[in-house]
Amino acid sequence: MNPKPLQDRVALITGAAGDLGAAIAARFLEAGARLALIDVDAAQLKARCERELGSSDRVLVLACNVAHPEQTRTAVDQVARHFGALNILVNNAATESTRTPVAEVSVEEWRRTLDVNLTGAWLMAKWTIPHLRRAGGGVILNVASQLGHVATAGSSAYSASKAALLSLTRSIAVDCAADHIRAVSLSPGAVMTSRLTRRYGTEDEVNRALAGKHPLGRIGRPRELAEAALYLVSDGASFVTGSDLLADGGYTAV
Repeated sequence: MNPKPLQDRVALITGAAGDLGAAIAARFLEAGARLALIDVDAAQLKARCERELGSSDRVLVLACNVAHPEQTRTAVDQVARHFGALNILVNNAATESTRTPVAEVSVEEWRRTLDVNLTGAWLMAKWTIPHLRRAGGGVILNVASQLGHVATAGSSAYSASKAALLSLTRSIAVDCAADHIRAVSLSPGAVMTSRLTRRYGTEDEVNRALAGKHPLGRIGRPRELAEAALYLVSDGASFVTGSDLLADGGYTAV
């Protein structure tokens, strides 16, 4: 097995200050990639990179709001200029929505959720695709969710954004296949992140609330999802496009 399956490839990861984005970044760096990491929270991203990735000329850190057309275009172009190429895009940035019945979701929250989770991914893909073509091909990985496949009470905006992201993935795959660009998605189940511990209080409370909903009897860890992401963007998945990988501990199987 090749220990460096992403050797010298340039990967742009959005939402890199969060636990899942940071785990994907660390795994891709181990796999030999050069990284462009972006997040709306520049201070948190910089601190996390210094703490977990160290100082490296293989890592570029940029502030960017993925819902902003000009910011995303500028960021993508800056990455391509800095590294001289762009091979992989991971659309990981996402925003939470409140647990609110569909008729009570505010217009502002609906728009914010769709702007970040869906339009942000489309914008990043829109600006990245020309660079992938110039590189002779590449991969776009959209991080979706089990809630793009099934519904849970009070999550209409989030679920709608992730279901649409699955459709966007298929559209990119079909539109860009002739350019040797693959588009895939990854749908995690519940993953132990700071978002969940903030919501439930402690890891024990997260497990009490959510572990039993997954047939494996536990929730996922960021490193496990990072391994799945690495597979999807690597040559090992070279015949995989337009597909979604459910890494959800069996949540959607029951």
